[in-house]
Amino acid sequence: MTKRAWLDASPTLFVQSEGQSCERFFANFFRNTRHFVLRGTGGCGNMTPEYYHGITKLQEALGGDPNVPGSPKFSGFCLFGGTRMILKDDPSSVVPGITEAFPVLYERCPDARILGVVVKAGHLKTTPHGIVVSDEGTKPFCTIIHPEQHSVLLLQPNVDQKADWNAEWKRCLEICESHAANNWDALLTVYNGGGVTEAELLCWAELGLTNPFYRVLLVRGSGGSADKYALNEAFLKAHPHVHVCDNEVESMRSKLLELGAIV
Repeated sequence: MTKRAWLDASPTLFVQSEGQSCERFFANFFRNTRHFVLRGTGGCGNMTPEYYHGITKLQEALGGDPNVPGSPKFSGFCLFGGTRMILKDDPSSVVPGITEAFPVLYERCPDARILGVVVKAGHLKTTPHGIVVSDEGTKPFCTIIHPEQHSVLLLQPNVDQKADWNAEWKRCLEICESHAANNWDALLTVYNGGGVTEAELLCWAELGLTNPFYRVLLVRGSGGSADKYALNEAFLKAHPHVHVCDNEVESMRSKLLELGAIV
């Protein structure tokens, strides 16, 4: 490894203000990578510890079995929240959340492009431990831009204003919509999550009624919004493009393989 390898491995960071476009970030999708968009969403700071274990299971399901050469793994474009939560009193300690499920694919999946869409939910702070996008008030953790991804798009209304957390999934949806008519495939994977996750889940579910591009995979047993709808038989019957797997590696892997997320 060269002395400057740390610089080459660092993600590119682009800042987009309201009303602007960011062609350089969007250029990531012109790379010679399989035309599949995996959008991952779910619980972060409000996730309770009994659901932490499933984050590692989702990593294993997407990243392939390291003990089995050639085992199915993700390839394509992965869109996720692009952040990491670290403790204020001990910044070396990472707080588990859905945004930890996908950066590991950076190393495990050479045919994947890991792309973060981050909301400027607070005034930015540059620190030795990363760029802080939200100090999270009285909570014991703060939110930084995740150091392990290929490229990051930071959203802000303008230089002086903070953004709403919903801006993330809405921008990701716009990116997915741009590929919906080009014979690409997509999958929204939902683990846990609260109100923001629920809004995105329901949006994809409704879009999927008229366009099969918008498929959803809910992890049953992960709590939060994922369980709310994974356990709702009437909802699942009305939305046949919404799929369910259990919070276990083999169940996740089976559904991800069936839906084409891992190959």
